[in-house]
Amino acid sequence: MFKRLTLVPLLLLALLATGTAPAQALHRQPLRILLTNDDGYSSTYLHQLRQALQAAGHEVTVVAPAADASASGTMINARFGSTIEAAKRDDGWAVGGSPSDAVSFGTRVPFAGDLPDLVVSGPNPGENVAAAATYSGTVGAAITAVVAGVPAIALSVARDGSSVPSAARSIEFTVRLVNRLAATANGGPVLPARTALNVNYPVTPNGTVSIAHLGTSLPYGAGYTPAPEACALCYRIVPIADPGPDPVQDADRTLLAAGDVTITPLDGSWEAGSATATAIRSRLRSLAP
Repeated sequence: MFKRLTLVPLLLLALLATGTAPAQALHRQPLRILLTNDDGYSSTYLHQLRQALQAAGHEVTVVAPAADASASGTMINARFGSTIEAAKRDDGWAVGGSPSDAVSFGTRVPFAGDLPDLVVSGPNPGENVAAAATYSGTVGAAITAVVAGVPAIALSVARDGSSVPSAARSIEFTVRLVNRLAATANGGPVLPARTALNVNYPVTPNGTVSIAHLGTSLPYGAGYTPAPEACALCYRIVPIADPGPDPVQDADRTLLAAGDVTITPLDGSWEAGSATATAIRSRLRSLAP
């Protein structure tokens, strides 16, 4: 079931309603999908999702980092004149760089002149919610797709300790989501312009899919402790968890912890809201160039 309906534009709600599109509609309108991740081309979850999407009738090309590039955000190699290594594989391309590098390469080489209908990034073992989404390579790949003019889905799955028990169910859900988007596109774009969906799948789903706000807290962060055994100037990076509640109402982090599948529409813009812009304009009105 869906909840938080007041947060959802009616068009997006119609696109994301639960259920599976008819097989005939999918056969007439399969999507051309660029599939990527931030865990590397050899990720088992990546290829399980590829197989599931292909079984649903979609055309899938993997363009993923050659190695693990987690927590790289939207980092991209824009050093003009430098080189990037990209190896052609049976099911796609392994790119020597970040997830954003992979998507940028994918839209300009394998899909040159004919962009894919959708970029899917993931599944990532570990949730990417609230402020953590800013640093996520999984989400970064989706944002890079949006900048290139391609709608995208970033999929992350909550961990239970060191395991990801709902990975298979998250893949099934993602196929249903993609199928619904394909069946309701009606010849138009898969999602509204400049839109990515940040999807997080819980450890134990409670039967609810929520359109959630992006939280502002950091569920986990980096701490630094002296590590003289490594080198005289070294500090070891250690995880710091923040179990506190997110201040945003209906935040993705809060709803995911309650067992909801959360979907947060993103547009890739870092621009502050109009009220902030108005306040800054007033304070700087007399500033001379």
